[in-house]
Amino acid sequence: MRRKYPVQITFWGVRGSVTSHDPKNFKHGGHTACVSFYYHKKWFVLDAGTGIRNLGKKLAKTRRPIVLLLSHLHWDHVFGLPFFKPLYQRGRKIILAGPSRANHSFRKTLNEAMRPPFFPIRTNQWRARIRWQTLKQKPIPLDGVIVEPRRVAHHNGTFGFRFVFPDGRKIIYVTDQELRPADKKFARWIEGADLLIHDSQYDRKTYAKRKGWGHSCFEIVLTMAMDAKVKRLLLFHHDPDANDKTLGKRLLLCRQRIKARRSSLKCSMAKEGWSLVV
Repeated sequence: MRRKYPVQITFWGVRGSVTSHDPKNFKHGGHTACVSFYYHKKWFVLDAGTGIRNLGKKLAKTRRPIVLLLSHLHWDHVFGLPFFKPLYQRGRKIILAGPSRANHSFRKTLNEAMRPPFFPIRTNQWRARIRWQTLKQKPIPLDGVIVEPRRVAHHNGTFGFRFVFPDGRKIIYVTDQELRPADKKFARWIEGADLLIHDSQYDRKTYAKRKGWGHSCFEIVLTMAMDAKVKRLLLFHHDPDANDKTLGKRLLLCRQRIKARRSSLKCSMAKEGWSLVV
């Protein structure tokens, strides 16, 4: 029987679109998307929003291998990348993976953004030993963990990630997606997951005005998670205008609906600085 190592998950940034450092948002935080998984002496880092800077200060004190996966290359998911300290540590082993654009590799695509006049430091000035990888819709085996990238409904080529651990645990991260209730393929992909972290930027009223923008209504996400027998749901990628009070009301509504359905789903709002073990 395979030994079950814990997966420690920490949220370093939970906002979408743009940072939102307002006193009314302090409970949930204002940095943009970045989440870390620590599993069996390896760090998996998901997205490089502004939250990655604080994670980088922590990881710079260790020499553990890092796998950094970028779901897509919109500003709110890469703005923190050049401020990630491990990239400047000589000899530091980092796998850096992300999507391509047209006929360009991921590395070439990122190089187009990380250069003057957009930013003064180029990627060839990083000192880490980087293994560049262009994401495709096929599994990536990483020391016993299988990472399964999947294209999701968002603009400009965006991936979600399903992590399958040696003991069968499944953790799914989908930061930007406009989830449709009729998306049966996605429902099967998340079925029975131990944890689903999913875009929940809008409520129904806001979503009705912003269809096609590439983000989800939290109520649709909740319903699909219950139908798919997901064990735990963390609502993520909060709208910059959704303050702590608003997010608290959304969570209360979710828990009321879970109770009404007599579902076993556990639901929470992702908060910056919060850690949990799966």
